[in-house]
Amino acid sequence: MTRLATIAAVALVGTANAFTLPQNNMIASRSALSMADDKNPVERGVSMDQDGKSNVWAIEPKMEIENKSSEEKTGSALLAVGGLAIFGAIAAAALTNLPDPNQF
Repeated sequence: MTRLATIAAVALVGTANAFTLPQNNMIASRSALSMADDKNPVERGVSMDQDGKSNVWAIEPKMEIENKSSEEKTGSALLAVGGLAIFGAIAAAALTNLPDPNQF
């Protein structure tokens, strides 16, 4: 019983650190650097004003433009349908040739 209590105590002490704030002082200095140099910001989406209040906003990802022509799309669709048809034919052949379970 004491062994179980010891393991539980060690687990509780180990997880207690999970609820504390990280001690990272680099966040404020990086934000201050990004506000000091407007031409080359270090970090986008985060700013801090002179009172120490921070503001965080989302940065939308760049849109990707599809460059495939309709012929390439049609070829890919036909290849996928052909592969599915071949798979169906092989599965049908395998299922029709299964042994009869009443023979055993």
